[in-house]
Amino acid sequence: MSPKVKFVYFDGRGIAEPARLILHYANIDFEDVRVSIEEWQEMKTKTKTGKVPYLEFDGHTIVESFAIFRFLVRKYGLAGKDEYEQALVDGIADIQKDFYASVMPWLYAKAGFRPGNVDELKKPHFYDSVESYIPIFQNFLNESKSGFLAPSGLTWADFCVSEYLFTLLRQESTILDKYPEMKEYLKRIKEIPQLKEYYSSRKNRFSESVEDS
Repeated sequence: MSPKVKFVYFDGRGIAEPARLILHYANIDFEDVRVSIEEWQEMKTKTKTGKVPYLEFDGHTIVESFAIFRFLVRKYGLAGKDEYEQALVDGIADIQKDFYASVMPWLYAKAGFRPGNVDELKKPHFYDSVESYIPIFQNFLNESKSGFLAPSGLTWADFCVSEYLFTLLRQESTILDKYPEMKEYLKRIKEIPQLKEYYSSRKNRFSESVEDS
């Protein structure tokens, strides 16, 4: 019997989109609940943590985006081929989390979710972060020789990294001009057969809100 799966998040990609990608890649039939800001104000106090995303899987509720990702990839074969590669993949995903945190003060201020001078924040938090982190991911990509970030091929780290790069490219389309391997990598991600239709039909905006876990 197929599991009963419900994924709850805002009506946008945000930091939770890798979960949707994992479920679509694994061809899992799931309820994709997309909550508006107005609906969230009513729902918030009824949730376990007062945050989204959360995943309901066969009667169990799992909170926090990275916990959700790790639960799903262990079930559906996207964690890495062995314990060493799984540690590598976890590390790449954690680096991506640091990248997100580094850019966040500028991105949140630009979106109007946090106070701050957008122009003053852009260099230290956007440009400097891009220059620091993208070469790291490019090195992992080149070392893997698989076309993806891990030697065995596609893993959940690819979904985390590529999603954030897609978001930042919408902010400034030239950030990968010095990194042609990363440009080709993102094209490769969009051509994954199990996800091609989803990529072409989904909404492009990052999120209605960035207030998630």
